[in-house]
Amino acid sequence: MMSIVARLFAICSLAVLASCGAASNPAPGTGAAAAWKIADSQIRFGPDISPTATGTDYNSNFVWDGYSGGNRKRQVVGLFRTAIADVAGGQSGSQPVKLNVVVTKFHAITGPAQTWCCGKHNIVADLEVVDPESGTVLAAQPGVYLGTVALGGIPGIIANAAGNDQITRVRKAIAKGIAGWMGGL
Repeated sequence: MMSIVARLFAICSLAVLASCGAASNPAPGTGAAAAWKIADSQIRFGPDISPTATGTDYNSNFVWDGYSGGNRKRQVVGLFRTAIADVAGGQSGSQPVKLNVVVTKFHAITGPAQTWCCGKHNIVADLEVVDPESGTVLAAQPGVYLGTVALGGIPGIIANAAGNDQITRVRKAIAKGIAGWMGGL
């Protein structure tokens, strides 16, 4: 008979493995977006986002402590740039496009919350694909959800030990969300 601890460990391990399987380069769509290749991007924050990442409650629209110290907004822009590069690396189209991103909510769970619990990385952005030569908007969607389940406690510890830390999981979720949105166009 399996002890409660063993059952809990098995369930947590399955949750970790399921989250690790998230693809960072989903297949491109078969519509107009299949011809696109992200050649440039602009990432900025919406006017209503908090000026700093000091929010600590669930309703704060900017919470990030994935890196120790430094400019939190620059760190988030760097995460988006890396995620967009992941998406572009999986695209086979030949038409260069620019991806404009306006981050309207970036609430990643904090280190203390990750230590004892789990939750959700709530990341929302307005996305816009533009022809870089003409400036014509080819596609746009406000409020695209780019978040993911936040692993905490034992599943988080296991994921971190496997090299799938919070920063990696957030970056993969952003890439998966952007590629999924573009793939549906």
